[in-house]
Amino acid sequence: MNSNVSRKDFMTPSWLLIVLGLMIGGAIGLYEMFFGHLFAANNALVWTLPLVTYIFLALMSTGVSIVIAFGLLAQKNAILERTRALLVLAIGLLLGAFTALATELGSILNMIWILLSPNPLSPIWWMGALYSAELVLLIIKLVMDVMGRHGPLDRPLAWATLVVASAAAMMIGAVFGTVIGRADYAGMYTSLFTLPVALVAGFAVIILTQPQGRLTELMTPAYRMLAVLWIILLGLKLFYDAHSPVPALQGWVDFWTILPFVIIALFAGLAPRILAAFGLVATLWVAYNFVITGQLVSLGPNVGWFGEIQAYRPNLPELAILVLGIAVAAALIKLGNQYLVADERQPST
Repeated sequence: MNSNVSRKDFMTPSWLLIVLGLMIGGAIGLYEMFFGHLFAANNALVWTLPLVTYIFLALMSTGVSIVIAFGLLAQKNAILERTRALLVLAIGLLLGAFTALATELGSILNMIWILLSPNPLSPIWWMGALYSAELVLLIIKLVMDVMGRHGPLDRPLAWATLVVASAAAMMIGAVFGTVIGRADYAGMYTSLFTLPVALVAGFAVIILTQPQGRLTELMTPAYRMLAVLWIILLGLKLFYDAHSPVPALQGWVDFWTILPFVIIALFAGLAPRILAAFGLVATLWVAYNFVITGQLVSLGPNVGWFGEIQAYRPNLPELAILVLGIAVAAALIKLGNQYLVADERQPST
């Protein structure tokens, strides 16, 4: 533990922005939970920006978790040197994701109840259970690292984290890509798609937040290769939508969706931090389109057979929840870095 933290460490522009985000987003979240409905949801449009915020932050945390597990299993010194910082990063992002999810569900108690009422036939329950298990594994590893306990449990924890985190990312694809009520039913494609999404987002946030050094040098070429993989997967989806025989298909991939990752693949080595931030924004946009687009078709007796497209734009309360999720993650990461990482002593490999 770092005991040299003083009040001055909190008198910074970054903390000011975080506190503002917590106040604004927290006020909206509390109002939504306890007083009234603020989000732009209706009987057909049930997934909105707060849920996208959860998916975005959770997948980012998954990507960081996979990097941690890989570093421990492969004994990559560049990753081992920053293990504690990466654990703080992954935990902060996942808790920020759960904060956004709690507001979307209307209550923290609803989130807990879903987890405590097992339904093995429901991919939504599995998504929550897997991400809760991932959080527990990350916290156990962080506590062990702070206490200086390294040994036989490291590899089993790393394998468990790798398996659980990968399964959690793919389960998000199962939840939001295989719902039969959506016009854009995509089958197993989305489960295979969300894992590379997690890796791209995880690599990007590591490059953006970690000090320049061996870790960022290791991540940058891999980030570019993952961008190429994502271009291929998005291109396949675009090709499928263009040739699909399904009438009124609402595709969520177009040329502008793919272009950011072409730029990343070509130029990430020249400006890693700038293009890492650019990649996170592009990832959020892809997650938004992936979740929102398919449900914009209302099915029912009062509309045509293929439904009617609803116009949806996030309202200000939903944007405030996006700010809240990011602010919670940033606050936890800042606190972890100030109190736990500043005096980090990594074990030899």
